[in-house]
Amino acid sequence: MKKRIVLIGFAGCGKTVVGRTAAVILDWDFADTDALIEEVTGQPPAKLLKKFGEVRFRSEEKLIMNKLASRENLVIATGGNLDLKNNNLQLLKNDESFFVLLEADAETLIERLSRKNNRPNWTGKINSKDLSAQLAERSEQYKQMADFKLNTSGLTIDEAAEIICREVKKE
Repeated sequence: MKKRIVLIGFAGCGKTVVGRTAAVILDWDFADTDALIEEVTGQPPAKLLKKFGEVRFRSEEKLIMNKLASRENLVIATGGNLDLKNNNLQLLKNDESFFVLLEADAETLIERLSRKNNRPNWTGKINSKDLSAQLAERSEQYKQMADFKLNTSGLTIDEAAEIICREVKKE
């Protein structure tokens, strides 16, 4: 069985809530990269990006990924604002990590993102056209990283977590 589960996907797909539940099921630790960045910097990711820019944010993200790369029995929820073009995510990609791409349909994402105002790219009204464009842009990159793909639309948190745990145990 793999030693780490790395959850990737667009903001609002359920990485944090599903990841926490999967960690409980497996009796593993849980880490949320956005929460760790906030813990280290004292700034939520949206504020850090706005105040200090992307270079600083990616630097903090890289430090966090390096720390998590050596840990075992860990479920990691990556930030929905993760830049797939840089190498930060590659720091976690090895034979001991099981990458799970969480997806959700546009309507579900809009509903979920509308509930929170702390999303770096989704403050204010969410535009379906913009969301669809960002999903299309990231889709291929996400799929290349994933060992397993799960659409969380219509699933409960527990159902999604249990599916992921079953899949990682097959590895």
